[in-house]
Order: sequence, then C-alpha cells, then structure tokens
Amino acid sequence: MRRTLANGCLVLLMIPAALVAYFWFTVWHTGHENDRRRQDALDSLLRQAHEAADRTADALTRSGETGTDALTGVIWEHTESPVIAYDEERRVFTAVAARSAVYEEKPILFAGGPGTVERCFTYTYARRPGSEWTSTTTESDNEACRGSGEIGDRVRFARVRMGGMEAAGLTRAGLRRALDPSGRPGDESRSDVRSVVRKGRTVVAVVLFRHLDRYRSQDDGSAPVEQCYRLTRILDPDAGVEGPVTAVPVADC
Repeated sequence: MRRTLANGCLVLLMIPAALVAYFWFTVWHTGHENDRRRQDALDSLLRQAHEAADRTADALTRSGETGTDALTGVIWEHTESPVIAYDEERRVFTAVAARSAVYEEKPILFAGGPGTVERCFTYTYARRPGSEWTSTTTESDNEACRGSGEIGDRVRFARVRMGGMEAAGLTRAGLRRALDPSGRPGDESRSDVRSVVRKGRTVVAVVLFRHLDRYRSQDDGSAPVEQCYRLTRILDPDAGVEGPVTAVPVADC
C-alpha cells in the first residue's frame, strides 16, 4: 500500500516537471527559430543593399551623364536616399539611407506577429577617368541615418504642402510660410526656400532642408546634415487647387 502510494506521488510530481520542461524547451526552440528568421531577414537586407548599390553604379555608367545634378538624380532614383553628397576633390558621391525588412515571428505565450530589422547604409560611388562607376556599401550606425530620415520626412511634408497651395500663393514668401508657419528665423528653420520660379504652368522651387540636432555641440567640428531639393509642380487648371509635386535632390542650391 505504501509502495503504491509512493509511486502515485512520484507520478504526480513527474507530471508538472515534464510540463515545465516542455514549456522551457518550447520557449527555447521558439526563440531560437525567431533568431534564425531575424538573421535570415538581416542577410536578405544586406544582400538587397549591395544589389541596389551595384544597380546604381551600372545606371551611372549607362547614363553617360557628367553633370553633378544629373548624376545626383540617377543615384536618388535607384537608392531613394534623402541625402546625397558630392566630394569634388575625391570625385565621390556618398548617399545615406536606411533599409528595413519584415519577418514573421513565431508566437511565444500567444505573443507573435511580424518583426522588423532596420539598418543604416552608406553608399559610395566613384569613377576614375576612362573607367566605369564603382560602388562601396558599408553599414553605418543608426545615428548616421537620423538626419537623413528627418530630411526625407521634411521633403514629403513640403510636397504635400506645395501640392495643396493655390497658384497665387506659389511664391517664395508664400512657400516659406507654408513650410515654416511658426515664422522662425532662417538659421533655425528646417526648410529654407532659396527660390521659386514660374514659367508658364510650371512652378519650380529650390529648397534647402536641414536636420537640426539640438544635442550636437556647435564645437564638435561635424558638419550639419542638409540637402537641397528641386520641387516641381505643374499647374493644371482642370485639376483644381491641388496638384502633384515631384522632388529631386540637387547638388547645390
């Protein structure tokens, strides 16, 4: 009787132990699988970044362009990088942009769903006389993409505001008020409208967008992140007040 009772108690103790072991194994296996899926998504992201850089270099070679603005436009078309800089001495273009990829996570304790990986990349494009364009892709700290991301947001905001303005208001002063309604001084503004030119039904605005880092020291020697854009709107009398606006980065305002 005692032996039977002891065996019964042992079985009862083994059941929760087995359940706990199964739970921890499931959690470990699920976490391991999610790590594998995250790494696969990251590997795919890195591969896509290198492929995009190679395609851009091929496009630069095929374009046959020599003007800085035209080459900047080719790079922007293939990378969609909000910030593209040109070093005249080195004859090198540098573009900074963030890329992200989504992967599906297995649920742990009913918590699952899509996961996201994001990385910041710096693309460098160079051409030596008589040779093709070459590209170099490096992974940068996410901080390097913060300014680029803010400028991209400002450009999208400017396209919406300019696209919704009446034709009469599409002047330098009018666009300044639309992009910076608070009326801050020019050196503190994130958008500096340099010019607005209207020819027929085409309005072209040149705007310098800045990233104002409040935490960056003024004496650290680093240059502020900024990019000049050419915004173009075609005035269509049949389309009403609103109209689409295109934005292309240019090397110099």
